Amino acid sequence: MLFKRNKEMIHFSGRRHSKTGIFSAVIGILVILGFLTLSIVSSLSHGQGGLSLGVLGILLLALSVFGFVLSYQAFKKKDIFYRFPIIGAALNGLMTIFLLIMYLIGLV
Repeated sequence: MLFKRNKEMIHFSGRRHSKTGIFSAVIGILVILGFLTLSIVSSLSHGQGGLSLGVLGILLLALSVFGFVLSYQAFKKKDIFYRFPIIGAALNGLMTIFLLIMYLIGLV
C-alpha cells in the first residue's frame, strides 16, 4: 500500500501561522511596492523629486526595520509554522540593507 500525502489528512500538531509573522511578510511586500513606486515617480520627475520622496524613502526604511523586528519576535514563539516569519525576515532584511546602501551612496 502506497502512502500518499493527502490534503484531507488529519494533523495533530498544535502549530499555526503566527500573526506577527504574517504581518511582517505583508510589511515586506509593502516596502518593496513602495520602493518601486518611489523609483517610478523619481524616474518620471527626472531625479528632481525633492525632499518629499527622500522622506518617504526614509519612512520605508523605518518600516522595513519594524517588519524585521516583527519577524524576529515571531521566531521566538513556539509551535508555529515558520513560512511567514522567514519570508518577512528575508524581504525586510534585504530591503533594509538595500535602502541603507542607497542612502549611503547618496551621501557620497
